[in-house]
Amino acid sequence: MNRFVLKITCFFLLISSILSSQNTLEYKLNIGDNMGVTQISNQDIVQDMDDSKHEMNNHLEGDFTFIVTEITDSSYVINFKFNRFKLVTTSNIYGELINIDTKNSVIDDNLEAKIFSGLTKSTLQMDMLKTGEIIKISGTEAMINKMITDAGITDEFTKELMVEAMKKEFGNESLARSFEQLTFIYPTKKVMTGDSWINHYSGDLNAENNWTLINWDKNIELTAKSIVTMITEEDSHIMSLKGTQNTHVIANKKTGFAELITVTSNTTGSTVMKQMNDVKIPTTIKSKSTYKIKKHVQ
Repeated sequence: MNRFVLKITCFFLLISSILSSQNTLEYKLNIGDNMGVTQISNQDIVQDMDDSKHEMNNHLEGDFTFIVTEITDSSYVINFKFNRFKLVTTSNIYGELINIDTKNSVIDDNLEAKIFSGLTKSTLQMDMLKTGEIIKISGTEAMINKMITDAGITDEFTKELMVEAMKKEFGNESLARSFEQLTFIYPTKKVMTGDSWINHYSGDLNAENNWTLINWDKNIELTAKSIVTMITEEDSHIMSLKGTQNTHVIANKKTGFAELITVTSNTTGSTVMKQMNDVKIPTTIKSKSTYKIKKHVQ
């Protein structure tokens, strides 16, 4: 074999080796696949107000289920259901502000508990690409109406106000962008260990995520370093924050579905109080969320 042929042969062997080491990261689900998700989140909010600090904590727990009902060439149709929702909010100034747990019996005078009990009585539908990007979620209108009905609200004007307020958190678009932070982790190109790619989250949380494939052995291991901005506007205030977020994912190599996700973030900025001559209050939020996902055997 002459030297030129040897070089060409070596070149093609090298290319073949590189291509064979590249991986297509995507969801590989089957109809009937049933994934149970448990979420635990803690969020510490500190507002510097003159000579004092207002410290709040949000503790959120949730259980929900994904069931694959249909497969297309590029996407999955998934039924989604909240099974349990718990939220406890405390303040060093005002004490306990919210205490909701849908697994407990609802007390007659606890309007918030009545509202959120309806969250667990509806099934939504999610269309998700094989990268995890969510095309759409449908069914939230019926869910929101159920939440309001369970609360016993009959006044039409009050109902309209409640519907508009709840759409911000539980509307089709809001939930799609929220759950994308759980599912949208894969690139559109083949990658090998050590490769990176970028995707974006939008909504109340805007993030540019720089993902890296850390390991492709028994499981898929990913990390992401993100630059995030959070802007929320309510009748009484506007909160504007910027910071960083770190994500660590261990996913099942066979299905592509994550088995453990840990997300930590640190953001700083200000809260503008509309009813206090637009005074700006320095605000910091630190949060940590853990998602544990288990595939249920049918």
